Amino acid sequence: MRSIGPGGFLRQAPGEQQSPIPPAPPRRLVPAKPSPEIADKTSLLDLNERICKWPIGHPGEPDFHFCGAQANPGFPYCVEHCGVAYQAQLPRRDRRPPPPLPFGGPRIR
Repeated sequence: MRSIGPGGFLRQAPGEQQSPIPPAPPRRLVPAKPSPEIADKTSLLDLNERICKWPIGHPGEPDFHFCGAQANPGFPYCVEHCGVAYQAQLPRRDRRPPPPLPFGGPRIR
């Protein structure tokens, strides 16, 4: 007759115990090959301080990548993308007023 221990488990005598299952051999991780249409484009893993980090496309799309051109020293982007990212602000007197709000704007009571 076997005794039942706490939690309802059957106790086993030392001779009845099974040998432990040996661990599986470690699997070698092999990086996936990029698809041909993005094989020569800059991915997130390729970025460093000397490469333009301007994103091209949408992150959810399979062909999303970064510019990858030589970065402008001291900036995260190349000269072309610095011109887009950093634009001088016009003086306040030269700015156009914002467009009117739809339906006449907020109600004032």
